[in-house]
Amino acid sequence: MPDKRHTYAFPTHIEYGPGARDDLPDFVVQTGLNKGLLVTDEALKKTGAAGALMKSFAKKDIELVTFSEVQSNPTDDNVYAGVDIYKKSQLQFIVSLGGGSPIDVGKAIKCLTTHSGPLEKYDDSKGGDRLIKNNMPPFYAIPTTAGTGSEVGRSAVITIGKTNVKTIIFSPYLMPTIAVLDPLVTRSLPPHLTAATGVDAFVHNLEAWLIPQFHPFADALAKEGIARIFRNLSTAVKNGDDIVARGEMLLASAMGATAFQKGLGINHSIAHALGVIYDLHHGLANAAVLIEVMRFNAQEPVIRDRLASLGSILNTKNEANAVIAAMADWLLSVGLPLNLKHLGVREKDIPAIEEYALNDPCCPLNPRKVQPGDVTRIIQKLL
Repeated sequence: MPDKRHTYAFPTHIEYGPGARDDLPDFVVQTGLNKGLLVTDEALKKTGAAGALMKSFAKKDIELVTFSEVQSNPTDDNVYAGVDIYKKSQLQFIVSLGGGSPIDVGKAIKCLTTHSGPLEKYDDSKGGDRLIKNNMPPFYAIPTTAGTGSEVGRSAVITIGKTNVKTIIFSPYLMPTIAVLDPLVTRSLPPHLTAATGVDAFVHNLEAWLIPQFHPFADALAKEGIARIFRNLSTAVKNGDDIVARGEMLLASAMGATAFQKGLGINHSIAHALGVIYDLHHGLANAAVLIEVMRFNAQEPVIRDRLASLGSILNTKNEANAVIAAMADWLLSVGLPLNLKHLGVREKDIPAIEEYALNDPCCPLNPRKVQPGDVTRIIQKLL
């Protein structure tokens, strides 16, 4: 409400535009540091993207030591391995190159370079954020996907091995020193991953928009992010060399990650469960459950109205069912599923999916209250 007290926090230093990646070493030179850890994954290492970044730093007499043992759904073991290399090599800063996984692992490594383990000690849901101090090394993030928006986020999502639970490590101090949004870096992302990561960004914006909390800054970004993704994802999927579309997607992804400081909802809770149980790609999982989750949420009058307000953005009527139908057509147009029928999800696992989703930290923030049995009914409709 405009007449109530509120606190707002918005994100980090952003360098945007074609070629921004190659300018990053100049910023690091200004710090006087000359030896850092490059956190990436094996795929990017093989494509040569990591090597190209190392060369650009080497031109400025800055050495990068590569750590590429990052899984698509990263675990605390990935983090511990990176911390070990950082400390043994006596490094001074961290650069993450990749999607949300390398960036999240980079944040967690940043934390444990100066904070004692284990990582789960800093679980945000258990008040671990209060233990994180502002004594960590500089951290630079270069996203190669337009999806998670982790490059402007304050949190890292890491699966703790002994509990097999995706855990949120949160602190404003985890935010990257500089986020580098360079559309040239995302050109090599294949169409199916462009689509899946793009829908992850779309759902970030959408779920943030639907939460009826008073946050006009986040709402403005969320609505703009929805519009940019809806307009540009198809082009980015069909023509990966379209720099304008790639740039728009990066901007919209960052908007979503800024907007969802309002929170996320059950769409993400179910996607998290599917990621842990089946190692399903997060964006693909978000896409597959989106339509049924929106039908579920639309039964709440306030949410139905907020959905309806998106009609003109999605080139349809300002009516909730029309908006949901437009979303379904759009998902199909970029080659993404509307259900879980061919993604390996088994009916016998539904109780485990529901249990995980109900305990996920995004679940309580869903704009419609989620009761036991609701997730089961959603999943059954998707099989």
